[in-house]
Amino acid sequence: MPQPPDFDVAIAGAGIVGASVAWHLAGAGLSVAVIDATGPAAAASGASDGAVSVASKKPGPLARLASASLLYTRVLSQGGPLAGAFQARPSYVFGQGAAELAAMDALIVKLGQIAGPVRVSADGGRGVLPGLGTGVERLVALDGEGHMPGHKAVRAYLARPGITPVWPARIMGITADDAGVTLDLGARRLRAGRLVAALGVSTPDHFPALPVIPRAGQLFITDRGPAGALPGSLTAAAYLLAKTDSPAAAPLPPVVIDPLATGQFIIGSSREDHGDPLRVDFATLRQLMTRSVAAWPMLAELRVIRAFAGIRAAVADGLPIVGPLPDAPRILMATGFEGDGICLSALIGAEVARMARGLPPSDAVAADLNALSPSRFTPQRQEGRA
Repeated sequence: MPQPPDFDVAIAGAGIVGASVAWHLAGAGLSVAVIDATGPAAAASGASDGAVSVASKKPGPLARLASASLLYTRVLSQGGPLAGAFQARPSYVFGQGAAELAAMDALIVKLGQIAGPVRVSADGGRGVLPGLGTGVERLVALDGEGHMPGHKAVRAYLARPGITPVWPARIMGITADDAGVTLDLGARRLRAGRLVAALGVSTPDHFPALPVIPRAGQLFITDRGPAGALPGSLTAAAYLLAKTDSPAAAPLPPVVIDPLATGQFIIGSSREDHGDPLRVDFATLRQLMTRSVAAWPMLAELRVIRAFAGIRAAVADGLPIVGPLPDAPRILMATGFEGDGICLSALIGAEVARMARGLPPSDAVAADLNALSPSRFTPQRQEGRA
């Protein structure tokens, strides 16, 4: 006979998605354990640029979910857990050459179809934003997006009563049955009614059938200095192309220039199919730096104080994996966000918490959430698509 659960729900992974799920579950009165090998925001959530962006999302279900999540993030920032983390700000997309200009046209169409909170406020040349350089042929200015440092959001979510931190603790094994899930933590076993697996790049260690791959991105951080008044992120349209089904169409580096509250900038990011956080590629960094200065010349006055490879969990089809496992419904997946977790975390946290309570997804997002289901990787579903 299975032992009674220690917690209603265990969450594997203390990144921003797992933390959001925990906050929503604890708010519903459930007992929650959050397990992590290192600690909160120790991986991709802590290294992210913090953009809460709809523009950068893959068209289709992901972009629509991001729009809904942005609206909900605003709600949580108004006296809720994200009050000290989320800040509304404009954002900008720039382009040069036919491929990028076409991607910007597609962006405007995408935002118009969503008809959400993100709107085009200007579309023109370098005169739209003072300080731009010759590397900008066209600029689209957007209102309605925002910025949220991942580490701030994670800590705010996890501060809610009813959440028990379990770290550092490495999960050695996961066993599910009809009554719950047992986690082998080496020195102890933890039993929960359900498990939310928000494991990021560690997903294949326990769920090898799911096509989650580690994808690296080269980034660098500048020192503080008079870099000019850039009021929001400045993203190359090549970055939008890199998030589509035809990433090879991007002929120029997919740079994103993100101003920080400290007066510094975090600048990235390539997309490389390896999971080595120690592989700093200076040739790629040089390309990113060159294009950054061409777009925002005042960056040339600053020094680079840190360069690193951020590792993100990606999925082969470009969509995260969210929902119960078909053969183990007490295990709910919430993984593979590849840099989109900051924006999606509020909504995904609420919806996965509903699933963990045995409730259906909210009607407004049910169809788009279904597109993220792990069941799309079952042999039956894959044969049906062939």
